Amino acid sequence: MKYLLLVTALLLTSATISEDYKIRGIAIVHFNAKFNEANNYEPVEKLKDVKIVSTWIDDDVSIKAAEGIRSVPTLILYKNGKEIKRWEAGLSLSLDVPFKEIQKEVDKLTGANKF
Repeated sequence: MKYLLLVTALLLTSATISEDYKIRGIAIVHFNAKFNEANNYEPVEKLKDVKIVSTWIDDDVSIKAAEGIRSVPTLILYKNGKEIKRWEAGLSLSLDVPFKEIQKEVDKLTGANKF
């Protein structure tokens, strides 16, 4: 399923990212550029209870402006279309955020681990 979402995401335009994946439920969108493919944030595939979408900003340059992408990779967590949290790469063009930090934010939204 995640592979299908990745393939689908490569074909998406900024309009469908903004209007489709962010509208319903909890989603995390992984934005990167092809020149920086070596720095993809691989742990994103391990996240649970969240829709995962990956997209290349150089396939549709309007994505960068529409989503406010300033560096890549960038991860944005959405709930029902509203941005909840954003993680952006620094000057190294790599994202140095612990996987558990991202999963913790997802769990807050889903109510997981409340007990």
